[in-house]
Amino acid sequence: MIALASPALAQDGATGQDASGATSGSSSTDGEPQAEEIIVSGYRQSLRTAIAAKRNANRVVEELAAEDLGKLPEASIAEALARLPGLTTNRDRGNGTQISIRGMGPNLVNTLLNGREIASAEGSRNIRYEQFPAELISGASVYKTPTGSQVEGAIAGQVDLKTVRPLDYDETKVALNARAIYSDLAKDVQDTAPWGYIASASVVTQLLDNTLGLAVGYSGRRQSVATVRTNIFRYTNSFADLDGDGAGAPGHGGAAQDDIPYGYEALERGGDDIRHGAVAAVQWKPSDKFELNGDFLYSHVSFEETQRGFRVGSLAFGNNITDVTTRNGYVTGATITGEQDFGQTISGVNENFFFKDDLYAGGMNATWRPSDGWEITGDVGYSTTTRNQQYLTLQTDPFGFRPTASFQSGNDSVPVMTINSDMTDPSLWRVARFQIPNGAAARIKDNLLTLTGDVRREIGEGPLAALQFGVRHTERTKTYTAMSQFGDIALADRQVLDPSLINGPYRFKGEFANLPAVQSLDIVRTVESLFGPINPQQSVYDQTSSWRVKEKTSALYGQVDLEGTIFGVPFNGNVGLRVVRTETDSRSTSLFQDPNGVVVTPIVVKNEFYDWLPSLNLTLKPTSKLQVRFAASQAIARPPLDDLNAGSGLFDFGTPTANGGNPLLEPFRAKQLDATVEWYFDRDSALTISGFYKELGTYITRQVTERQLTDVNGNPQTVAFTQPVNGSGGSIKGFEVGLQKAFTFLPAPFDGFGVYMNYSYTTSDITVSEADNALGATPLPGLSKHVGNASLYYSKSGFEARIAFRYRSAYVTELGDTDRILFNAPESVLDFQTSYEFPTDSRLAGVKLLFQANNLTDEPFETYYGDRNLQGRFEKFGRRVLVGVGYNF
Repeated sequence: MIALASPALAQDGATGQDASGATSGSSSTDGEPQAEEIIVSGYRQSLRTAIAAKRNANRVVEELAAEDLGKLPEASIAEALARLPGLTTNRDRGNGTQISIRGMGPNLVNTLLNGREIASAEGSRNIRYEQFPAELISGASVYKTPTGSQVEGAIAGQVDLKTVRPLDYDETKVALNARAIYSDLAKDVQDTAPWGYIASASVVTQLLDNTLGLAVGYSGRRQSVATVRTNIFRYTNSFADLDGDGAGAPGHGGAAQDDIPYGYEALERGGDDIRHGAVAAVQWKPSDKFELNGDFLYSHVSFEETQRGFRVGSLAFGNNITDVTTRNGYVTGATITGEQDFGQTISGVNENFFFKDDLYAGGMNATWRPSDGWEITGDVGYSTTTRNQQYLTLQTDPFGFRPTASFQSGNDSVPVMTINSDMTDPSLWRVARFQIPNGAAARIKDNLLTLTGDVRREIGEGPLAALQFGVRHTERTKTYTAMSQFGDIALADRQVLDPSLINGPYRFKGEFANLPAVQSLDIVRTVESLFGPINPQQSVYDQTSSWRVKEKTSALYGQVDLEGTIFGVPFNGNVGLRVVRTETDSRSTSLFQDPNGVVVTPIVVKNEFYDWLPSLNLTLKPTSKLQVRFAASQAIARPPLDDLNAGSGLFDFGTPTANGGNPLLEPFRAKQLDATVEWYFDRDSALTISGFYKELGTYITRQVTERQLTDVNGNPQTVAFTQPVNGSGGSIKGFEVGLQKAFTFLPAPFDGFGVYMNYSYTTSDITVSEADNALGATPLPGLSKHVGNASLYYSKSGFEARIAFRYRSAYVTELGDTDRILFNAPESVLDFQTSYEFPTDSRLAGVKLLFQANNLTDEPFETYYGDRNLQGRFEKFGRRVLVGVGYNF
């Protein structure tokens, strides 16, 4: 429900209008006389505009827009969106990157830019929101119920990001912003610096008697990547009663067999998070009958990171295991010494990871109004993105001895991990190998063309307010090329490393200070000196992970806009039908391997399907302050593109197994009902209650199925095939409550206070499971039952302050460190922001000072294996502080 005032809606002088059309100082949005009112601006005005935008919408929608040019409320678009009712964001490297809506993960969310789908550098369709500079985005609409005219592809909701329209401003404006960023954790981490920056400049101007508008903008950012974490790896059956209690873990038929982690690790990660972005827009409106809009966005995002730490593996077999502690048959602590060659492995690790994304997106939109009531619109858009990514690990192993290691894990704290050898000693721990594992280096390219045509005819009589129909066509091609490289040194040939390649020891600090220290190496120079140039190539095993998917969609729709009265009660809304055809062409490689060798075969799979998507949105207005909304619709979300990979691998070494993608996947499909009650009890206040119900016919998840496959000799084999499938569906339901209130009834200066709060509850009977998942069926990935936001703000006389709390209850993660499903622990994030803008009669008019502090309590990111005491990842991101100045003139 919250929005921040866009230039077109912001008040203009003493007689400006807000989005409801009410003139400040004379009347209220509900038509009741009101005493003369002081003009407000900034955050409070944005909340007032939010009420008007919510009130006037023809469906269930949330709005986010900048107060002014370059003034979104958060440094991250994802974190700004996460303040809205029912929206949440994950935390990756401490940043909000992807959005979940109403408990449904990013796979069920569709993201647009200026109404157009955009290419994605992820293997799926998901968008990483940090690629969009917040300083260059003017706002966003979050559509929770669809219409016939809306682009299909979302079940949870659709986010439409918007760049500036120059003629929305009535004068030339220049915005300059500069902020220093400080990460308090970065000082304890190698390979990064605690200080960074954000700098942006935007210009909007109008020419030719305000018929031609131009806008350009640039934003650059460098901030540190600084995290420290531990991981307990997935649990596996030890086939032994390790604690001697005569009982074992669930799932073993009552046998006394405990499950033990495959291993564990501790890593610090440091590096640079760099982003450069630019936008340009042109708007030409020579008359009321014709308008032309063009827009372009470029974004470059790069992460360059180095990790230092250690990794322990192969705990289950070939070891002497003592001092065992368990919880319900799961080992949570032990002391282990390897006794066999296949037993415990311990390595110091020096790793680097990078990805570099370049996105180009643009389009042209023309609207012609040949006569009163008619409107014809055409739109063409094209976006392309490329990503280059690589993960490399350089490992040092103990030379000629088997050390003993121990661990003890719990929850909400750093686990105890010890190794009885000095891992910083280069004579004891020598370089053994480097790896760019299969698929760890990749090139991704995505091209997307969209063509849209719409015709609208206003009627304005009776309940039929307007008729609208249109067509849309898209063509998309995405390629994913996987690569790898390996180097290994035989035990007898491992030498003490040249001292010039050793940076020195790395010692963990802060909460992690008791973890073992490790060698810090110059990774690239060490690899090149020992193994030669770093040059990953596509191996035969990478071919099944490499793919190309072509997708074409064609859509027709018709929509009727409604407006009138029912039994004397005013109403408006729309009813529509959208028919969509989707065609896919997936190409990859089928691989077969047995003791006699490897055979690969190119494979092509085509598929097509149709969807009929009806929708209804209806708003009743029983009083000037109360309105009730109803919505019913059918929606789809297409499968992730990487799940459509036609590649597969069949391996037969006695027990045949296979894995791969599924190019014949059908989309997620859902039938949806929504109802909301909205009470606008004054210009600054609203209470909304919303309920929703979604029935998904299928949910795509990765499962093991029995399939008949043919080997290279033409012989059929029944194999356990792991692939994404259209699994069972089910219901998702919940409700949302939102309240915003400015305390204008308080005496000055306390009348500048106000609150903004929302809470959502979501539940589902959909469950998923993965191969080798000892947890059994788990809840829907990404679904948090409880999500809440609470903000207390003060806004008056140019001074603003806001403290904001965000809570998300536990959920099944889609960002696992292992091949097991993990749960994310509940998160509570506290942020603070304050600013001061000098008055218009000041010599510093137009200058705004800003201070912002994020993650004040240094909330950890923690995962676990079903039971809160079976810890997975424990990670700290630290606090981030921004101090800056802005100047608008």
